[in-house]
Amino acid sequence: MSNLRNLLFISFIGISLVLMIVTVSLNIPNYLKIIFLIVALFVDILAASTRYYTYLFIPFTKIKDKTIVLSNEEPFYLAPSGTALIIREGNDVYATAFIKIPIYKSATEMNDEEKVEFARLFSRIVSLSRTPLRISAQMYLINKDDYIAKIRDRLNLVEENYQKASVDKSTTPGAIERLKGEVTMWHNLLESIGRIQSHALINYASVTALGTTEEEATSLVTQQAEEISAGIGAVLGINAPLMTGEEILLVTQPDFTIPFSTVSESIRQKTVEEGL
Repeated sequence: MSNLRNLLFISFIGISLVLMIVTVSLNIPNYLKIIFLIVALFVDILAASTRYYTYLFIPFTKIKDKTIVLSNEEPFYLAPSGTALIIREGNDVYATAFIKIPIYKSATEMNDEEKVEFARLFSRIVSLSRTPLRISAQMYLINKDDYIAKIRDRLNLVEENYQKASVDKSTTPGAIERLKGEVTMWHNLLESIGRIQSHALINYASVTALGTTEEEATSLVTQQAEEISAGIGAVLGINAPLMTGEEILLVTQPDFTIPFSTVSESIRQKTVEEGL
């Protein structure tokens, strides 16, 4: 970085000197001299800027490459056990574990005394660990695509049965009406479920441990997380399990927080409703 800073500084100063020499030595109209002086002043400002804001000029030095690679390494990845996120920084390995905190009662359903007591219990949770503990809440979009697909399959089957019954002379009118009502029911169910997005809230705590190897960091953070999980369970009277696999990605990866397929389905339905 320092070499690049010096190179940019010397280059801009050199351009400024050339412009000054041209302005003084050549017999050119005054308006051109003024233009050259203004450009030289602008270049001097750029030269001074490179001393403090070199990072702003790096993209321009790499513009011919078209692609700027900031890092070839993933910012984090799941441990093989699926119980922690791993981050490497040099020779240090950081592992972060997540503890799910189920809360079965909303603050809107509590009176003032219950709210005070709930806040007091959470203050006890914060003091459970001597290492920094983060308590968070994440709103996420429920992926209903699998459920919607099952409803569509059921609807197709019911419609097929209704069509067969309609052309079958042995089918009684009552049976046809029953199948017609079933088709209507599944149609309404599919429409109501797919009409709006469904959201859910997950509350969790996270803790991080440092180790020299991935196994050491994972073991340390798992031990800390289990102790915190037991403490949360004792304080709130709930089961606070460690989050694993997709549960961890749900609060760390946008692709899981806002599933692409669900968003695409919402966009498609909105397009159909608008008649586009």
